[in-house]
Amino acid sequence: MKVGILTYRQAEIFKYHTLGYSQEEISKLLDISQPRVSAALKEAKKKIENARETLKFLEDLNYLNEMKSKGFKGDLILR
Repeated sequence: MKVGILTYRQAEIFKYHTLGYSQEEISKLLDISQPRVSAALKEAKKKIENARETLKFLEDLNYLNEMKSKGFKGDLILR
């Protein structure tokens, strides 16, 4: 099962991490090793950062489209 771009497990671990649980506490709650918690957090953070970068790119494209619709062309939009 997926939660957006994260696996269910990554989302679950990230949720607990965001709530302030330590990796050790998360590992006990979910009955998995602390290294697995650490790896899942690292991967989740990487995926979330990539998603943020993608959203920023889409915002930039929307801005360019808006400028184009207002009659701006070429390099004038990029300034």
